[in-house]
Amino acid sequence: MSENILSIKDLVIHYETQEEVVEAVNKINLDLNKGEILGLVGETGAGKTTTALGIMGLLPPKVGHVIQGNIFLEGEDLLKKSQREMRSIRGKKISMIFQDPMTALNPVKTVGDQIAEVIRLHERCSKAEALKKAQDMLAMVGIVPERYKEYPHQFSGGMKQRIVIAIALACEPELLIADEPTTALDVTIQAQILDMMRKLQKDKGTSMILITHDLGVVAEMCDHCAVMYGGEIVEYGTVEQIFDNPKHPYTKALYRSIPSLDQDVERLHVIPGMVSDPSNLPTYCTFYDRCEECNEECGKHDPWIVDIEPGHWAKCFRYTPEWSGTPVADPADTKGEGK
Repeated sequence: MSENILSIKDLVIHYETQEEVVEAVNKINLDLNKGEILGLVGETGAGKTTTALGIMGLLPPKVGHVIQGNIFLEGEDLLKKSQREMRSIRGKKISMIFQDPMTALNPVKTVGDQIAEVIRLHERCSKAEALKKAQDMLAMVGIVPERYKEYPHQFSGGMKQRIVIAIALACEPELLIADEPTTALDVTIQAQILDMMRKLQKDKGTSMILITHDLGVVAEMCDHCAVMYGGEIVEYGTVEQIFDNPKHPYTKALYRSIPSLDQDVERLHVIPGMVSDPSNLPTYCTFYDRCEECNEECGKHDPWIVDIEPGHWAKCFRYTPEWSGTPVADPADTKGEGK
């Protein structure tokens, strides 16, 4: 299980229009071992979905561009593959569960035909054999197989998400990317979907990248966790390291925003300021303008990666020998220093 199935090296992705350049992903590095689950956490706009689309080769044409970097799947660089080669890889070796099942499913085709389509694209089988396997996939995700002739609008939100998962797992991919698969679901259905995904992952030995806002989901599902902010990974480690010993101020702020069962408070903790504008990122620390623990050094240079312990690192000046330990009075007072 120690062999890497996915390695991302210095990946940079931009969205370029006539008006602006959006620096969505900025030199991220990730490794995922076979059979493990990696949690990708961060606010909206952090670059999580763009990273997933870059892996899948599904960036918007003419707008989304990989500027530099490599994405290795079992040693093969996906960025050097042609569109035809990527079509043979998507669905077979890599699959993705998209965030909104309503937009991921075709409303004018039966769910059975949509599952069978993936199977026939990647496996040599007849139409009847593909439909039979589609029914088996529906049964595996907890839907009565006889409903394979029905259309997406005839299913509830939780069932539609199960169908999307069935499509993603139909050809038993080696890597599954789940982009906030439970965001639109109620708590009960969310728990059922997570339990099902965990069971399927264990039974099939599938590696998984789980994109989510919910740190509780990460604690329950994941082996490792990467915290993203401003298109960068600002902290990485095992789930135990991230939860028991968070180091980056952004990670700590995310934890403080979670409601506590032990404390009665009138208002939840709020991270001050706004998320960094990806079309106008600063040359210094991207979290500096919102950080409650920064000092003047943070507003002058971009921090480097510091190893906290084996397998656990954070991108923050606080853990360098030069750190003075004296935060500024108000991060907003020195906004723009170092530009």
